[in-house]
Amino acid sequence: MSVDVRPDPVQIVAKVGSSFRAADPERAFEVWVCLASKAGWHVSPVEDVSVDRGAGECGVVDIEGLRYLVRQSLRVRRTLVDDVTGGPAERPAFGFAAWAEPVLSQESMES
Repeated sequence: MSVDVRPDPVQIVAKVGSSFRAADPERAFEVWVCLASKAGWHVSPVEDVSVDRGAGECGVVDIEGLRYLVRQSLRVRRTLVDDVTGGPAERPAFGFAAWAEPVLSQESMES
């Protein structure tokens, strides 16, 4: 029995954008697809599916027979340096990231 050493696609998180502004959804999608491909997955963008860009949806991919929705929002910790107090100070903040969620249908849950 072989053990798959690739990270599950839902565990792949791509830092995109900053703490203040999300990346362009197309760019966030491309970065996530690149990371998933580098992790050893065969990733194919699905063209015939509409996404809600305003809700942080970037696109849909097919990974070896399963579909995933790639999204982006504030999700990863970053260190923000600001000078509101008159001198530089570091504080934790959230930055934008892209990640994938499985697209679940009644059929996929029954199999």
